[in-house]
Formats: sequence, C-alpha cells, structure tokens
Amino acid sequence: MKTRLETRAMFAGYRPEEANMAVKPPLHPASTFVFPDARTGAAHMETAYGVEGAETPPDGFIYSRLGNPTLRMAEARLAAWDDSEDSALFASGMAAISTTLLAWSSTDRPVWYVGPLYGGTHHFLDEVMPSMGREVRQLEGLERLDLDLIATGGKLPGIIYLETPANPTMQIQRIRTAAEWAATHSTESHRILVMVDNTYLGPVLQRPLEEGADVVLYSATKYLGGHSDLIAGGASGTAEAIAKVKEFRTFLGGMIDPHTAWMLARSMETLHVRIERQQENAGLLLAYLREMCGADAVKSAWVEDLTAMGEDASIAQAQQKGGGSMVGLTVPGGREGAFAFLDALKLFKLAVSLGSTESLAEHPASMTHAGVPVATKESLGITEGFVRLSVGLEHPEDLIADATQAWKVACEVANLPV
Repeated sequence: MKTRLETRAMFAGYRPEEANMAVKPPLHPASTFVFPDARTGAAHMETAYGVEGAETPPDGFIYSRLGNPTLRMAEARLAAWDDSEDSALFASGMAAISTTLLAWSSTDRPVWYVGPLYGGTHHFLDEVMPSMGREVRQLEGLERLDLDLIATGGKLPGIIYLETPANPTMQIQRIRTAAEWAATHSTESHRILVMVDNTYLGPVLQRPLEEGADVVLYSATKYLGGHSDLIAGGASGTAEAIAKVKEFRTFLGGMIDPHTAWMLARSMETLHVRIERQQENAGLLLAYLREMCGADAVKSAWVEDLTAMGEDASIAQAQQKGGGSMVGLTVPGGREGAFAFLDALKLFKLAVSLGSTESLAEHPASMTHAGVPVATKESLGITEGFVRLSVGLEHPEDLIADATQAWKVACEVANLPV
C-alpha cells in the first residue's frame, strides 16, 4: 500500500519481526560484533578499508564506529523524511557540516558559500578550512555566480553551500538557482555539489533535495531531536554523496552513539506534529509582535515578514511549506535593551539552541555568533539590539503575554513610551 511521508518515516528502518515482535526498535549498545567465521570477518574488514579485490561480505556489522543496527535504523528514518537515497548521522551538527565539507572539498574543489550562516559554520569556512589548504569564497548572492566564476579565472567550485532561512536573520536563498547553475557547469570529472543547511525549517517545511540540492544538512539537535536532550547532526542526499561522507566519518570518528541514535529515531516519530504546532504558535506570536513592535522590528521566514525585510517572498512560496517557528526581534536600546528584554522573560528560557518543545531566547551578537567579526555581523543585520526567539509548544497566549511584558521592560530601558 502506498503511504504518505509521515507514515513512511514513522516506521522506516525497523520491522517488529526483527526483534521478537517488539513494537519499538531495540537499542544495540554493542561496540563490536561477532563474525560467523574468519573468511567473513576478512571480507568485512577489507571491504570497509577499501582493499582492492576484497570479497563482498554478507550484510552485517563490524564495530560501531563503522556501523551499528540502531544507527542504521535512525539513518533510515532521516532518509525517509528527506526522501533521500541515504543519510548519515553524526555526534553534532558541526560534525555533520565539517565532515561533509571536508569529504567533498580539496585544493581542486573550492567551497563557495552565501551568508549569513550559523556562527560555527562561518568560522569553520573562513578560518579552519583555509588553514587546511581549502579555498573558500564568500558570495554576495546566487544571482552573481557567473561573475564569481569570472573573478576566479574560471576555476569552478566543488561545493556551493547555502543556509536558508539563514541563522539568525532569516534571509532566504533560492535553492534551484544554485542547483541549476551547478548542473550546467558540472562535468563528468568535476561534479559541483549543492549543500543546504535546512536546520531552521526541517524536512516537513522545506525539502532541498526536491529543489535540486545534492546534500541537505541538519543540526539534528534542533527540530529532528526537538526535546533539548540530545546532540546530533545529519546529512541526507544521493548515495554517491553520502558514501563519501560516511567514508570520512569512519576515519574522523564523528558518528552518533547508539543511545543518541535511538533517542533521535524516537523523536523523529513526532516531528511533523511538533513542527505543525510550533509553526501555528509562531504565527499567532508574529501577528501580535508586528502590531506591538512594528513590522520593521520583526524578522521571520514567513511571507509577510520576508516582504517587509526586502526579501523575495516568491522564493519562500516556491520552496517552503511554511515560515517555521523562528522569530527575530530588534529590541530598542541596543545591547542594554536586548539584555533587559531577555532577563525579563519568564516563559522563554534564556539559552542557545532552537527547535525544542520549550521556547528559547538568546542574543546572537554575543552568544551564537560571538566569534563572527563585528563588521561581518553588522553587515548581516546581527545588531546589538537583535534577539532570537525559538517558539515551542506552550500556549500561544502565554507566550504573547511573556513577550509583551519583556518588550515593555526594554522600552523603559530605552526611555521609550510603552
């Protein structure tokens, strides 16, 4: 029977008959696995290390750094959510991002990226990768790809990297623009991969692979995990793309542990329910904030706010299934006003991260993006008065009341009428 996405994803990677008819998958904490005989063990190990002429082994496991039944089940669920050929899970979002970038970049395969990006990704691209001999180029926009190619003397990128909507200022990028340009300029010997960080919306609200991307990346800590009780990262994409990512993961050692994989698989069963309710709550809060604070003070990936921000809202209408539950708010009074707003919140928890069941609030300029140069932050709109809100599952009227009283405190600090 043909089933819909939510149904496929809930049961992906597990059949009860595999575990004494248990309705839920077991957890396999084993670090190593027994070979039935020496010949099979040799075949497994030689294949894992790419020994030429290795005998093809039967399906099985060797060692949990290389693979684990619980890890395989959780990866099948992520692949189901993305409708991808394969996926790989990692010990953190940055492990997923850094491993994937290293796997597909080299001295002959530069990385081109469009900002803004999460602060950790920005630092890795601008500071770490060049120190490892990788060429990295920041683009002004996807509409200038041909001009960037001319500026590099015709040297093609190996990767075009996007984050849409951007963390934390919500700028959006048209994924198909990058995908179509990459397809046009790729050759048999030089494939250009488009990679998209989809953390802010997740696979329910945005599906980059359907827009032509090769790899979609996540901090799975956020909406995929969604309960502030695990750290994980994920990458989904074509079998070819993920195979190389998994090869690098094997030797860099950044895979997820079995217990976290089991928890993540459990959390992905409720992903669509949580996303839909969080987005509904955010919509109600946003409507109130636009009225109370003014449209210019509000940023989100919702069409109404993108239009006010000067973004091309038609992009969101084409590739997003909603605006998500992230809110940016410019508070009066600069850093002092922003800190007063954050300290006054009673329901929103003052903490970094996002996408969890509880609502969270933070100050990007001094927290998640503290390591980004000041000039870069200012150019991207990460001002001292900017705060980021992640809307959770509390009652929306309570969240509105909390934001209202905190806004009044900030206005008092800024000597503005309330």
